[in-house]
Amino acid sequence: MPPHPAPFAAAPAPALATHPGYFVSEFLGERVLDVARRPVGRIRDFVVATGERSPFPRITGLLLRDKLGDFVLPWEDVAIFQRGNVRTRLSREDLIHRAPAPDEIFLARHLLDRQIVDINGVKVVRVNDLKLDLVAGELVLTAADVGVRGIVRRVFGARVTPSGGRISDASLPPRLIPWDSMQPLHPSLDRLETTLPHEKLARLHPADIAELIGQVSPQERTQVFRRLNLEMAAETLHELEPEIQAELIETLPKETASDILEQMAPDEAAEVLRDLDGSQARDLVEGMESEAAEEVSELLVHEEDTAGALMGASFVTAPPHATVGETIERLRAAARDTEFLYYVYVLDERERLTGVASLHELLASEDSEPISRRAVSPVRSVPPDATMDEVADMISKYDLLAVPVVDPEGALVGVVTVDDVFGQLRPHRRKRRRLH
Repeated sequence: MPPHPAPFAAAPAPALATHPGYFVSEFLGERVLDVARRPVGRIRDFVVATGERSPFPRITGLLLRDKLGDFVLPWEDVAIFQRGNVRTRLSREDLIHRAPAPDEIFLARHLLDRQIVDINGVKVVRVNDLKLDLVAGELVLTAADVGVRGIVRRVFGARVTPSGGRISDASLPPRLIPWDSMQPLHPSLDRLETTLPHEKLARLHPADIAELIGQVSPQERTQVFRRLNLEMAAETLHELEPEIQAELIETLPKETASDILEQMAPDEAAEVLRDLDGSQARDLVEGMESEAAEEVSELLVHEEDTAGALMGASFVTAPPHATVGETIERLRAAARDTEFLYYVYVLDERERLTGVASLHELLASEDSEPISRRAVSPVRSVPPDATMDEVADMISKYDLLAVPVVDPEGALVGVVTVDDVFGQLRPHRRKRRRLH
């Protein structure tokens, strides 16, 4: 579904008045009097025209109800607007029973109890009330109240708590989200979100962004995800549920999706691709750079939840004759592109694994010492078809941070880290389901 146009586009915010303001819930059901102080109806809602361009939507009228039904009293015909005292400048006989326009929405009906993505609290919250302020004679929507105070105000009245006392700013402070940080209003609005500017998203951890994406609608997921740069998108995608991963990838242009997968660790990219249709997965792999595509393709040939499917190709090796100093230099160079560096693996001339040395062991040794003296042998390893549980058992039993994967000839083909295993043992990873 294409995004709705932005009727409230970014614009310089007007200076807001310093009076305490009003809340929508305080006026619902309030009686309105005419110029002769005769009742003309009760307030049912506040009307906003969505076609105007302002960061703070202007109230264009009050929705009133009388014996004949609902009608809109234009804001310009409101003479007094105070709590307990709302009057029109017209007489009851001069009122026109105007119906709402197609581009108008109602604050209470359309916005109260809707959900908002709270970027500061990293969660989805509910609109409990709406704050209004007078600005140069106009009544404007300035904030959403998402705190407990908004609920208390709606249930027990503007100034009364459940125990019968007065609401205190100190004991029950409001939680307001300014309206100029919100999604534009549109007539078919059924949910709200903050605009989540890129600079605010960039300050969040990928796991927090994933949590937010998991709480909002599919359309909003795509909107938020597309605001991320490639690196952040890749890290966030890894944190998401498999179903949402596939959903997002399928909504992206092929080139963009391939670029994001290319930014991911090969085992993480392979994990995402396994939940896609076979032809789509092949197309995305073909769109990746050749080296990344080759690494991912090698992982996809292995059965899911095996060491071969989990292993990564980022590890450091050294020949038996290398010194500790030379090996540390290798580690330093590899650290720029490798997320986890726990061990150095010693390989013979036929690429067979003959020993392993921990980073701690190397740092405690003399630079001139051959690494073969510090390496432990034989090395505890697993074959590519070892199950995830077998890998986890070995890591737990021998207190390892990573397990090397070797082929039948003993050649090192990959490494499974404790992080890889932990990620697979999370509940939602153990319940992966294919979408095809």
